[in-house]
Amino acid sequence: MSGYNLVDEKWIPCVMPDGRTEDFGLQEVLVRSDEIKELLDPSPLVTVSLHRLLLAILHRNFGPSSLSRWQELWNKGKWDESILKSYFSTWRRRFYLFDDERPFYQCMELNGAEKHPVVHLALEFASGNNATLFDHNNDDSFVPVPPSIAVRYVITTQAFAIGFGKSAPFYFSDSPLIRGFTTMILGNSLFETLALNLVTYNDERPFPRSSDDLPVWEQKNLTVPNKEGSPIRGYVDYLTWQSRRIHLFIDDQMSVRSCQIQQNLKLPNQMYHDPFKSFRKDKEKGLLPRGINPEKAVWRDSHVLLQTSDMDYKRPELFNWLARIDEARRAGAIQAEPAYKVMITGLATDTGKAASVLLWRHERLPLPLQYLQDENLVSKLKEALELAEDTGRLLGSGFIEKEIADKKGKWKTIPVPSPLRVLASELLPKDQSGRTDPDAAKTLAESLSPKRPYWAALGIAFNRFMIDLAEDKSEERIDSLRWWAKEIRKAASAAFEETAHSLDRTGRTLKAVSKAENEFQKGLNIMNPYLNEKTEGGEK
Repeated sequence: MSGYNLVDEKWIPCVMPDGRTEDFGLQEVLVRSDEIKELLDPSPLVTVSLHRLLLAILHRNFGPSSLSRWQELWNKGKWDESILKSYFSTWRRRFYLFDDERPFYQCMELNGAEKHPVVHLALEFASGNNATLFDHNNDDSFVPVPPSIAVRYVITTQAFAIGFGKSAPFYFSDSPLIRGFTTMILGNSLFETLALNLVTYNDERPFPRSSDDLPVWEQKNLTVPNKEGSPIRGYVDYLTWQSRRIHLFIDDQMSVRSCQIQQNLKLPNQMYHDPFKSFRKDKEKGLLPRGINPEKAVWRDSHVLLQTSDMDYKRPELFNWLARIDEARRAGAIQAEPAYKVMITGLATDTGKAASVLLWRHERLPLPLQYLQDENLVSKLKEALELAEDTGRLLGSGFIEKEIADKKGKWKTIPVPSPLRVLASELLPKDQSGRTDPDAAKTLAESLSPKRPYWAALGIAFNRFMIDLAEDKSEERIDSLRWWAKEIRKAASAAFEETAHSLDRTGRTLKAVSKAENEFQKGLNIMNPYLNEKTEGGEK
């Protein structure tokens, strides 16, 4: 048996309150979680996976079976050291990474299975069929890694391995976190983060629980792989779900160069109990996890993530849990903050190509807990985001329409010329009848589109706006909405000007830019009504 035991060895990367980074073992990271700012790995996929491992240990030891029991844990401000020490003493042998019988999160060596470079366990690296997301190493040049890195790869693979491809005993299937993004709440310390995400755990929630719902290292009889899907014993079983059979090979220098990887447990088809996922409702397939859109940051649909009344979506159960915590705070039962941050992490795969990862996305957004219970506030957030989307269309190449109310209050739809299409049409040569090829104009307009800097600028402003909107006491929160409208106009104008300045300065180009800019200003006045109806001094 190797001496590398995860209870004591320092392998979990953390940030301290003074900004220093420090690694901890399993026992110390939980016992001292109130002294640690956050658990943070360079890979957000690893960060999420390690949090889930720690949550499994905490659920196994502390529940909580109810909100009142959770309040007791929260009010103590740290995890009971004696309980944790007793637990790790009991199960210490199961936390050896290179055990001769039950290596942690792995299986014994697989007879006849191919050996792969250990980098195959990391989606972030270029290896095999993986997309080059973070790195340009290849299978031949990659150097061995220490056990502290290898174990992070193993834990993350069990949560984020992608389905598709031949394996044994059947084709590879998706791990728990591949489909749909994951949300987690970040507190002011690692203790707070873990506690806030420690949802009610009993026979019914968040998963129906059987009597043998145990983390994988405690399970005496391991679940047998089934190509139709294996049953989930409960929430702790799910948090430590073993989607792959993995075996690490260690050399004489205590480094890991190679591994074996095969399919293990396949999840059942209906997976709608994960409290960290948001779902959309499909008429035929039921609830499906909402995934990452490669073309759109998650904050741009944050109203969908938060709302409670929409029949087409289901927000993360975690948010319902936080709403109950906030009620306890307002009732004086606990001392907590009225706002935290939400961490959103997920992968986007290419349409029709399950094994082709386009990108990963990791966002952190402020979350005033008032959003979780105030539908009017969420409605205002939706209104603000629609304003941004409407204005953003002015920076695209497509046909634009806007629904507006006339003086009598009747709604009508009016066309809005695309400024970039106008610009492209003026730049391109005309035919004998004085017209421009519409396909060529669209192609050129798309190449000129400054949407990316527009959304990047608004993404920065949005963090402040989300907090200000919740705190705004003005009628209909008009002060915050007007500020947001100004930020939209500023971001859109800067993005349009950047495109205009990138063109040559010939007379023809300057004339085309002038005409397009005129249409752009008209479009802003239509798309951004808050600055047209009122100024800071009141009515115009």
